[in-house]
Amino acid sequence: MNTSKADQLKQHFFTRVINQARQVLDLWRCLHDDQWQNDRMQDLLLANEKLLRFAQRFESDKFSQIAQQVHTILKSVKASGNSGLPNSEQLNQLNDLMMQLSQNVLRRSDNDKTPTQVVVKKPVYVALNDTDNAVLLAQQMEYFGLRAELFSSEESLDIALHKRRPLAIIMDINFQSSDNGLTIVKRHLNENKDTSSTPVIFYSADPMSLPQKLEGLRLGGISSIESLAPQAIITQLEALVNLVPEKPFRVLVVDDSKSQAMFTERALNAAGMITKTVIDPMMVWETLEAFQPELILMDMYMPQCNGVELAKVIRQDKHYINIPIIYLSGEEDKNLQLAAMAEGGEDFLTKPVDPQHLLSTVRTRGRRARELHHLIARDSLTGLFNHTHILKALDEQINQAKKHKTPLCFVMVDIDLFKQVNDNHGHPTGDEVIKNLALFLSQRLRKTDYIGRYGGEEFAVVLTNASIEDAYKIMDDVRINFSQLLHGGLAAINATFSCGIALYQGQSSSELIGLADQAMYFAKRDGRNCVKTSPSLD
Repeated sequence: MNTSKADQLKQHFFTRVINQARQVLDLWRCLHDDQWQNDRMQDLLLANEKLLRFAQRFESDKFSQIAQQVHTILKSVKASGNSGLPNSEQLNQLNDLMMQLSQNVLRRSDNDKTPTQVVVKKPVYVALNDTDNAVLLAQQMEYFGLRAELFSSEESLDIALHKRRPLAIIMDINFQSSDNGLTIVKRHLNENKDTSSTPVIFYSADPMSLPQKLEGLRLGGISSIESLAPQAIITQLEALVNLVPEKPFRVLVVDDSKSQAMFTERALNAAGMITKTVIDPMMVWETLEAFQPELILMDMYMPQCNGVELAKVIRQDKHYINIPIIYLSGEEDKNLQLAAMAEGGEDFLTKPVDPQHLLSTVRTRGRRARELHHLIARDSLTGLFNHTHILKALDEQINQAKKHKTPLCFVMVDIDLFKQVNDNHGHPTGDEVIKNLALFLSQRLRKTDYIGRYGGEEFAVVLTNASIEDAYKIMDDVRINFSQLLHGGLAAINATFSCGIALYQGQSSSELIGLADQAMYFAKRDGRNCVKTSPSLD
């Protein structure tokens, strides 16, 4: 067998590992939704055991290690006698492992012996009257690992829809005739009842009426757009294939009743939330600093201090001013409940609390808190970390690198000749280049990496657990592929960037930034569109 056929066979086997890993991730999500029901738990165990067998047979060491650890923890959960429910420590470990699994599914590992893997995804069906823009969109999607199939007739689209359900459909609302796009989707829905799970992006070259938008929504539309800007469409499609598990909510339970606290903790753990319980309210402050919760569930009436007093003290600290506080109490007086919420609480749940009501409230408040934090920490144009928070992430990851003795690299990226882009093509095109690079970095880098907009056309990246050699390969691959991307619609232009990388070797964060910035200057000096690394301190 020649080398190319051997590589093809190995890639085929590795794809089987990838597909099995995807099934494990899907079952992991279902497990939380179904409150760790025994049959769901068994499905996950069996799927993970199959992943372990595949990984060992096809010599995928990283997948094998992750699957073995998942197997050990799931078995310990079943043997714990805790009604088949994990505790917070086990949940934390499992979530970390699932995060690692998703990263290995989505990204090539630089140290793995397996060949570069291409993520297998369902195609996106594109049915547009504007053929030129349809072709351009399909080309752009390829750079982001998304495969488009274009259709110019209703008949060919119908045949494809009957053969295979796509990842999504991008449908011209007036495909071939007025409102025919809506008619096609509606007809296929009636013929295939499971098609409702296929997301549809409806497009119209003219402003859509409210009835059209409502009809699109009822037919499975996830959005109605009047522009074929690839960046916005690809962002929506990326969300559909994101395999990274949602970060579990961290909930602090403050209740002097041990039995009530255990009831609350078990309900939250069953939904995949990580909890920490404090029985003595005077110990809350130390736990807050160590646990860093996203939400607090607090009893109203406790010895030494009541919930309202404790909420006031917590709110006095700027670090916790936005943390949601939900009161749990047997108090039924509505006036007293309202008075308590006026003093720093977001909600009031009356004991005994229905578990589903509790979970719904925690999820709603937790998601709103995350959205608020996202708005504070993110750059409005790109959605990446802003200047302040990327530097904060750098400081945090330096501390983690010291603690775990793992390598860390800081990267500076600057779009080449950006002023000329703005001057020659206009600021909207310049903004599109910035947004495309932000999306490209987010899609190409690992989910454990931190990406921020440093300022203007400059970006900063914190590459965790990456050697200087790994960082160079990662960023040079990003650079090469980004240089082929087109920006600005049909009057498309290419853009490039220069990049500087510095390895953390005990420097302060400001010194590390300076080294990366200097390396980026050398990249600019030596002709742009290249990656330079800062010399080692050795």
